[in-house]
Amino acid sequence: MNEVTIIGTGAVGSALLDFFRKEQIPVRSVWNSRSGVVYSENGKKVSVRNSIPQSENQIGRYIFITTPDDLIPVISEKIAGLPVKWRVRNVIHCSGNLNSGELSALSEKGARTVSMHPLQTFTKKEGSERLGGISISLEGDEELIVELRTLIKRMGSNPVELSREQKRALHIGAVFASNYLVALLHKTETYLEEEGIMGGLEILKPLMLQTIANILEKGPVEALTGPVSRGDVSSVQKHLDSLRGNHKTEKLYKLLGEEALRISQKRSEVDEELLQELKNLLMK
Repeated sequence: MNEVTIIGTGAVGSALLDFFRKEQIPVRSVWNSRSGVVYSENGKKVSVRNSIPQSENQIGRYIFITTPDDLIPVISEKIAGLPVKWRVRNVIHCSGNLNSGELSALSEKGARTVSMHPLQTFTKKEGSERLGGISISLEGDEELIVELRTLIKRMGSNPVELSREQKRALHIGAVFASNYLVALLHKTETYLEEEGIMGGLEILKPLMLQTIANILEKGPVEALTGPVSRGDVSSVQKHLDSLRGNHKTEKLYKLLGEEALRISQKRSEVDEELLQELKNLLMK
């Protein structure tokens, strides 16, 4: 890979820039919402008061757009109008939710386009170490995907090639596994605080860590424990009695309980009569 341009210097863009520099992959230019820096072949840099490249010599052969999602199609449209030889260029955006079609203005000009999404959380203080050992989804131009697979393996990561529909599904899965896990634990903490129990997550930390370890080792179906997994109707009834009046928490308990019930049904370890009693409690 030669001559990289990065548009967007947030957490992901900064991690990629750190990787390219460590791997001595030439960087042509880097752009943020206020300005850009263009590097010459001898390493000299020139500051530019624009948020995107403006000419052929300001843009590399591989352009990574690492801006917020809503800016990706806007930037695609803007740079597609530049006097640039797009048929020799490759444009990659790093959104999880958007597919390569958001770069259609550039693919119509002849550029190869791909969506490349690292399945990891990033903060701007972290560098390329956050790219190692993760999965990175790829969707778009098949020839460019082959090149990016090599790059991703060089990062020490796992490339996952997806269709557009699969890419959206994986992003939804990532929201459940990461964002909504945070939301669930926040709900756990606030519920316990409402009941006068402070530091609830610290108390539950060993349980949470062991549960995650069990899930990763055995899979979710075998890792499930607790009242629903053993058909303990009495405990579930007592929990619901305690939550009566706390409507949002009761609703969440029931929704997650229904999912736990489906797991129990898969394991076929609980008597059908008990499973039906649990279903009646959780779905009424």
